[in-house]
Amino acid sequence: MNKEFLQRYFVAGSQNFPDLTLPEYEERIALIMQSGITAYQFREKNPTLSFDEKQALAMRLREKARELAVPFIVDDDVALAIAVEADGIHVGQDDMPITDVVAQVAGQMIVGLSVRNKAEMVAAQSVMGIDYLGVGPVFATTTKADAATPLGLDGLATTLNANAKQLPTVAIGGITLEDLPALHQSGVDGVSVISLLSEAPDVRTVIDEMKEQWRTL
Repeated sequence: MNKEFLQRYFVAGSQNFPDLTLPEYEERIALIMQSGITAYQFREKNPTLSFDEKQALAMRLREKARELAVPFIVDDDVALAIAVEADGIHVGQDDMPITDVVAQVAGQMIVGLSVRNKAEMVAAQSVMGIDYLGVGPVFATTTKADAATPLGLDGLATTLNANAKQLPTVAIGGITLEDLPALHQSGVDGVSVISLLSEAPDVRTVIDEMKEQWRTL
């Protein structure tokens, strides 16, 4: 796996754009893809969408991602990831057990797992088939209601030190542009963001700044 795809990893669903219609949301995601993200995670939590509507939406966005050569990752839904031929699947600690995920998709797509602390990082080292780890939340976040206690930079360092297999890592949780220098210095391979881009009035400018920060540190 090319770990550079973790550098500017955008996570979102239509719930992160409450003022947009579904077609407008799709247009916004396409714009963000075009603007320089390195991966997109489809994390759709809109309760008004039926299963068929969610799958159709995922398929349309997956096709746009393929057209733009942006890796398309599905959050916490192995069946959906397989159905739309996603590039990857990402699960959290409270989702389907990672060993079951690996058993279903090993060799077919990228597998990502979230770890929230040193103990979970240690446990992840014994699981074969994980391609990368999302580490965090590093900072407080408002986009995930059940988020764990933030690690802070010291907690992030402690957690990364337990990554004995040196699996690629992406920092998650409450990340702003101002945090990028410290996060780059921590040794993570990239950052996963939601509100930094979903709430940006000009996504191209923000993504250009993300690129510049990562390149010059």
